[in-house]
Amino acid sequence: MFPVIALGSCCVVAPVAAASPRANRVSPRTTRVGTKSRVRCVKTRASTITPTPPALSNPEMGTRAKDFTKRKVTVPYKDEPVDCEIMVNDGARAAIKANDAERFVSLIDPKNPKLEKLLRVMEAGWDKVGVRAKNAGHHTLWPEAFEAGACLLREAFPEECDPEFGGEVLSGVAFVGDDKKDRAIDFMQRRPKTDFTMSKYNPLGRLHRDPDAIDYKSPGWMETSMPDSTGEGDDNGYSYRYYNLWLARTPIDPTGETWESPLCLLLPKHGGAQEWRYDVRFPEDNDTAVPETTQEMMARMMKNPLSAAPIIMSAFSTTKKSKEEQFAFTDQNYMKRGSPELERDATHVWITHPFVIFDSFDMWHGAGKWDSEEKADIIDKCVDKTRARQDASKGRVSMELRFRARCKPNQKNGVPFSPVSSAYRGKVFTPDTVRPSEGRYDLVTGTVAVK
Repeated sequence: MFPVIALGSCCVVAPVAAASPRANRVSPRTTRVGTKSRVRCVKTRASTITPTPPALSNPEMGTRAKDFTKRKVTVPYKDEPVDCEIMVNDGARAAIKANDAERFVSLIDPKNPKLEKLLRVMEAGWDKVGVRAKNAGHHTLWPEAFEAGACLLREAFPEECDPEFGGEVLSGVAFVGDDKKDRAIDFMQRRPKTDFTMSKYNPLGRLHRDPDAIDYKSPGWMETSMPDSTGEGDDNGYSYRYYNLWLARTPIDPTGETWESPLCLLLPKHGGAQEWRYDVRFPEDNDTAVPETTQEMMARMMKNPLSAAPIIMSAFSTTKKSKEEQFAFTDQNYMKRGSPELERDATHVWITHPFVIFDSFDMWHGAGKWDSEEKADIIDKCVDKTRARQDASKGRVSMELRFRARCKPNQKNGVPFSPVSSAYRGKVFTPDTVRPSEGRYDLVTGTVAVK
């Protein structure tokens, strides 16, 4: 994934051989510093050549995007995955507009120079920042990535994010205080479970919203992350949105999508004025889950030998923890609050895109699975079928940068409050409770709607 290393080492021979037109004559600098320095100079020059980010490396990326406005996907609903249509490309853009979701989600054009800059920043800094932080960390570890990402937010949501229009971008979600920065997930890379490079952050095949997840949150995080949410007089206080800048780091297919595990995004109901229906489950509700059999595990390992790595590593773990102990270092209120699980609804509208900014507190999301026949047909119609099969078999690697955005809505500027701010201001969103299923909000005043 990091070809810059190979570039720095394999480009030495040719430039050195061409350093002088005569074999018995070299430059004054080379005469002084000798052969080792000559090699060092060549490496320095080579390192300035920035390779194409892997996500943009497929020559056939998006070449058939105009042919696809929707695709077939399996959405991971809680009790049973469901085959659905998911809107892509122009179909997704039209769906966003039709569902009044333009303040919730924005699709980033792969040709956007701000996106390319961010992807290059990530490729250049991942070894130094991401690997050392074990795939996730606090935004202060990577300021250049978050600043590059903030430029995309200001462009996509000016009224929420751009100071010129009264908005503001704040890096990170502020789940943790300064004393718990090692537990922050302001940035996160997800890798397949079967990847040789093991990671506890995998494409999450479960529909969720970020505040409902078990990620660690410091006591009082809501007050810290959403200060001045209520105002006085003409000042109605701030509205907050929690934007997730989600980026694929593996090659994109000819339809303009990820080859594997697409990010399924559910558009909000009635422009965010009402919650979708969901059930609240508790950890003990999952005790009846059927574990994978030895035969199933062996069959999976035969198909993909690399998938054995996590199994082998887990075999060396001798510590067994109760559910209470498992959640002790995550969300302290999870056991009490439970987890909302989205219920299937025929009116759900799903979209996906490989480079997207979405409101992760108010949009349900999770990793889906492409229809296998449709995917095979896309591969068969590629010019370079060998490369297509290789890219399609690697799984999906993605990066998330998480931000808060805030602005002060009022009737003059016509900017509504976000659903999460309305729930928080209406006191139905607290650390130990989930928002009411099918709850309604008055997004003009920023509170719970009166029935």
